[in-house]
Amino acid sequence: MNPLQTFETAWARCDQLSALHAYLAANVTSVLQPDEILRAEWAARVSALDLYVHELVAQRLGEIFAGTRPSVSGFAKFQIDAAGLLALKQNPATFQNHIDLEVRSKLERRTFQYPVDIADGIRCISDVELWNSVALADGATEQTKVSHAKTIKSQLTQIVNRRNKIVHEADLQPVVPRVPWPISTSDVLTVRTFVEKTVKAIDTVVI
Repeated sequence: MNPLQTFETAWARCDQLSALHAYLAANVTSVLQPDEILRAEWAARVSALDLYVHELVAQRLGEIFAGTRPSVSGFAKFQIDAAGLLALKQNPATFQNHIDLEVRSKLERRTFQYPVDIADGIRCISDVELWNSVALADGATEQTKVSHAKTIKSQLTQIVNRRNKIVHEADLQPVVPRVPWPISTSDVLTVRTFVEKTVKAIDTVVI
């Protein structure tokens, strides 16, 4: 599957969480707390973004190593262990499989959620000015692209920050007693719309 297809597969699983929440909210008693499903969906949608960028970077790096895609300036900064290079030299017939495993081994230690991390990953495979280009794809003009890019990056940062609160802090407020931050269907719908639009814009500008 290409990166966008991989994203769409994960995205469909997120949609199942959305449908499950809608059903439970309409059909179960207040004893249950279906809002926890909204938190799971929030985290899952950010995970789908992360997965998409991982796949995009991994597949494009593999193409550059194979010589089927032109190299870019940031490619030289991607490092492979000497042991990995030796293994590639000793097994030229399985070059592509080895390079794919080596690339993915390196990338699995990274996350691509915050704007700066996503841009760092994209620089390994493309010379595009990522967030300015995403802003243009989102309707900005040459005159407004920088400010619009800042808005996009700020919104993504807020979404990832909340994801981290959900995943690492049980989404609890720093008060006594510890109670969860409020969350609503409209909050998660905003995340859904924004992440999907951002992924499709990246897929358009990173050629």
